[in-house]
Amino acid sequence: MPVVSAPDSLSDKQFSALNFPKETHEGFARVNISFPTLSSVSVCVRVQWHPEWNEVSTIFSYAAPVFTNEFQLRGQMDVQRRVLLALIIRGKHLPYKASFPNDGAWHHICVTWRRSSGHWAIYVDGDKKDMGLDTDTSKDIHGDGILILGQDQDSFGGNFTEPFCGNITDLNVWNMSLEARHISALTACSPMTQEMIFSWNLNQLSSHPVVKEIVDKHHTCLHMC
Repeated sequence: MPVVSAPDSLSDKQFSALNFPKETHEGFARVNISFPTLSSVSVCVRVQWHPEWNEVSTIFSYAAPVFTNEFQLRGQMDVQRRVLLALIIRGKHLPYKASFPNDGAWHHICVTWRRSSGHWAIYVDGDKKDMGLDTDTSKDIHGDGILILGQDQDSFGGNFTEPFCGNITDLNVWNMSLEARHISALTACSPMTQEMIFSWNLNQLSSHPVVKEIVDKHHTCLHMC
């Protein structure tokens, strides 16, 4: 599974990726930053799904000390070899509906949520694939949590289940609900001016030894799209 480099618009910033192997279910990476309380949030990430992996898989999970299922994105391959995506927001499991083909290519996924309206959305490769208003508008997402790539957290920071298999790169987090125009720009690898909580940086991640950094300098960012 190749990993790509960004084009000149990102000053040739290299997109190193993390590989979560099929051979073991222990792979994870932790984002080592402090998270504030979130009344709005957007998370964008590029994934390359393993072509032979059809189990329920967690792309990322955010858990807080007082509540583990705060914010999570998971997927599963169906009989048509589509990867169906679903959000969990403050414990509510939303439907598997948004999808992309499991074709070995990189796919850009963005998820957004705003407490004031309860609105959530899932974008795939720049297109809005699912949305709704049916979430709790009474509570923010708790701060001081742990963001894990590649595993569900059945307890705060541990008891991992439903592992992801494939490659992940370009994870970015905002404490705002991005608009469609922002997500279109991100899909095309254009730089963003909105301030991030977390911008993809392997130096701010710690991972299980089975998770390896991979990179291929012969590809461009647009080949992921």
